[in-house]
Amino acid sequence: MTIANKLLSPAIIDQASKEGVLNALESVYAKAHYARFKRVKWGRDFFDGIQFGDGSLIAVKPGQFNRLMLVALESDTALA
Repeated sequence: MTIANKLLSPAIIDQASKEGVLNALESVYAKAHYARFKRVKWGRDFFDGIQFGDGSLIAVKPGQFNRLMLVALESDTALA
């Protein structure tokens, strides 16, 4: 299990639906001082993400009907 999977809890997903995805991402970043921001490419557009020491990511991903969601990825090579 990666750091991203551990930190992306149901409480964070609930916070994302109530307060917005970017606010939830910033709250995870504030708690995880060992992370750094990273731009993540989905299709032709770039979105915000957080990369952890093990290479895993929590990233903002575009969803259906112009909604944004948070996803946990094993590494940035999973995007290719």
